Amino acid sequence: MMQLVINTQYMENYSDDPKKPYLKFKGGTTYVIKSVGDDLTRNEIATLLAQVRPFVTYTLEDTNGGCESYISSHDYCSHGTKICESWESPVELYNDKGVWKAMQITDNRPDGDGYGGWMRKEILEKTETWTCDNADNRKDYKAEYLMEDGDSCEGEDELRAWFDNKEAA
Repeated sequence: MMQLVINTQYMENYSDDPKKPYLKFKGGTTYVIKSVGDDLTRNEIATLLAQVRPFVTYTLEDTNGGCESYISSHDYCSHGTKICESWESPVELYNDKGVWKAMQITDNRPDGDGYGGWMRKEILEKTETWTCDNADNRKDYKAEYLMEDGDSCEGEDELRAWFDNKEAA
């Protein structure tokens, strides 16, 4: 089974004048649609890209001049293909009964160099899910955290309570 990998480029606008944007490249995101079929044509790939483009891109107009994101590349490849660097967390897109949904799992465990993620070390993983409305609006957004002791916290309030309980003990 093949997958479709979509890479975006994110840019921020540093200008005070909306008529003269001054954009700087600031990274991007890797999206993957798994199990898309083994023999998609170029037109079928283009159709998939067009379906998800509203959820992965936005223009200066969409953000009131603040930033922009566009599809910079795509790859139709097998599941064994490296799709991003080990420190990146790709977003998986999937169609659930005609509705596009997304899931991103961020692994915060230390790698071989002792580097973890950007979150506190007690958090092992963060799993985010949402329904794709547009790039700026994540409908039905949920975040769940897997903690070092095996506990699971759903949302920021439970996460804060977990840390408060650990500090009080």
